[in-house]
Amino acid sequence: MTRKTVRIAMNGVTGRMGYRQHLVRSILALREQGGLDLGDGTVLWPEPILVGRREHALKALAERHGLEHLSTDVDAVLADDTVDIYFDAQVTSAREEAIKKAIAAGKHIYTEKPTATGLEGALELARLAAGKGIKHGVVQDKLFLPGLLKLKRLIDGGFFGRILSVRGEFGYWVFEGDWQPAQRPSWNYRAEDGGGIVTGSTSCTNCSAGCAPSRP
Repeated sequence: MTRKTVRIAMNGVTGRMGYRQHLVRSILALREQGGLDLGDGTVLWPEPILVGRREHALKALAERHGLEHLSTDVDAVLADDTVDIYFDAQVTSAREEAIKKAIAAGKHIYTEKPTATGLEGALELARLAAGKGIKHGVVQDKLFLPGLLKLKRLIDGGFFGRILSVRGEFGYWVFEGDWQPAQRPSWNYRAEDGGGIVTGSTSCTNCSAGCAPSRP
């Protein structure tokens, strides 16, 4: 069995979603299982580089999980030719510029949603990544939940007949917020602090775990 190490710069990993969902439940879980078996005699071994602004927080995470690599210098990490992938879980307002730098450095991209604060910015990132010929993806795991896949089959099969409207509530934002405390950090709903949610029937722009649309 051949082990191939993939070095992943994980920016924003000190945040709740960056840490719990992506570092602990994804990268560290793969390491606990011995890596990702590709079925051809090769095992991918993810090696995270913890990236963020607070060095003490990064060191605490590294010590907690026995990790060796961390940095507060994003540019230096992106300039490292041994780094294969750039992952971004920062606040939305900081993400676009960081991803541009990562694309310019030729890193493959995996990022939390949304990729940018507006449509034009998101389209520009997509064009830049395509032009660079790198692999790139956005967190959209909720599209593949068993319940949603089942719902899609029922819709496609005409089970509900003609659908006039849909309201879906996911994950952490499941309360009104006025008579019962909300479960989501309030910064997600403050554009001035890098948050902000687009009102709509099917999409929210800053909930890393999936959430209901904000109210008009």
